[in-house]
Amino acid sequence: MKYEALKSIMLLLLVAASGILTWSLWTYQPKYEYDDKKYVHEISIADQVDAVSVIKPTRVLVHMDDSHFGTVNEKNIDKLINNISSWNFYDIGSARKFTNQQIHQLSHSKNRIEITYPDLVPFDLYKGVIHLETDNFPNAAFNRIVINLDNDTTEGSIYFISTKDEIVYESHVNPDRISALVAEIKRNKDKYDQYSPYKLPKSERIMFLPSESKELVRYKYYPFYIDPEKFKNALFSDPSKVRRVIKANGEKFTDDLSLMDVDYMTNMIFYINPGQKSGTVLKNTDNHVLKRSINFINEHGGWTDHYRYFNIGDFDQKTTFQLFMNGYPVFNENGITEIRLSWGNEEIYQYKRPYFSLDIPLPGQTKVRVPSGEIALNTLLEDAELNPELLQELMIGYKLGKDSTNPKVLVLEPSWYYLYAGSWLPLDVDDERRKFSGLE
Repeated sequence: MKYEALKSIMLLLLVAASGILTWSLWTYQPKYEYDDKKYVHEISIADQVDAVSVIKPTRVLVHMDDSHFGTVNEKNIDKLINNISSWNFYDIGSARKFTNQQIHQLSHSKNRIEITYPDLVPFDLYKGVIHLETDNFPNAAFNRIVINLDNDTTEGSIYFISTKDEIVYESHVNPDRISALVAEIKRNKDKYDQYSPYKLPKSERIMFLPSESKELVRYKYYPFYIDPEKFKNALFSDPSKVRRVIKANGEKFTDDLSLMDVDYMTNMIFYINPGQKSGTVLKNTDNHVLKRSINFINEHGGWTDHYRYFNIGDFDQKTTFQLFMNGYPVFNENGITEIRLSWGNEEIYQYKRPYFSLDIPLPGQTKVRVPSGEIALNTLLEDAELNPELLQELMIGYKLGKDSTNPKVLVLEPSWYYLYAGSWLPLDVDDERRKFSGLE
């Protein structure tokens, strides 16, 4: 009897507890915490990169004894930069003003290594390579590093040069480091191309160009298209408030403050925040814009292909990152191989970029023989309207276009390109190419 009574009491307690719990659930009102902070969202379209991975030299040129040889090969250049990043730089002296002729003499004398960058690189952003013992980096930038290979002093001299401002900074390292570098370059000399100097007419300028023709791969790719919605979610402060409008050849996203246009024909997006329009002038010594640009793209993992820093505006807050293939820049007349940023007072003002990546290379790639630098330069100078003083650069690149037999396939065609009055233009040397390669 006592056992049955105990069971009845336990059952009664369980029923009571269940009733209390049910009543609590019905009557419970949670205390919500409201956050008045700005809408925050995170999205990663591709990988993030560090500054040194984006800021790379376009060429290394070695002036040794009476010969000149160089490379644009990314593996060779990375090996050299990794070597330099292990050095300890004792100091960086004050800026010295040099003439163009003095810079030429300093860069191209015997026993020099000349490392050329596409545009100005702030010292502060290159700390991953330049390890300065004093840590007092100048508030300045350079676009060329020259290493003096002569070891007739107790200190090895390194020069950081801004050819735009005609400014030179001198630093020093242990000469044994330079001796080891010279020995390594001599061992790997067969991996470099021979270069020759060519004097431009009506000018004292000299261009160093490949002495021989070069065989390069003509690549074909199936592109991978990234959903523009991902960029919408990354660029707008509150994607839930963004309206989408379908157009004839694209679509438009807007939240009344910003706008993003998607062009189906070029596979480009163009984002603009009109309220951020700024007339701020960018100083060459200001690394803020380049650093902000790299960080901005990193925030949404926008490095969808192998893009590298290529240009910074001299008088505005614009930065350009160019697509590269095996050390060669890739160009397109519609700008679909570029990521362009323009900054306002506080935030991004304009952002223009492709929404595809080179995904799947097609098998059976063919090769094309690109003519020598001498042939390219002579072809260029045949144009009677060309002003040699406006010719800034001449280099091999790739032209990105659609395959004539299958428009879904993208073709990267090796070609000579020249920088003329601030614009990169293709150089047509097909006749000379056929003569050298036997192609029809």
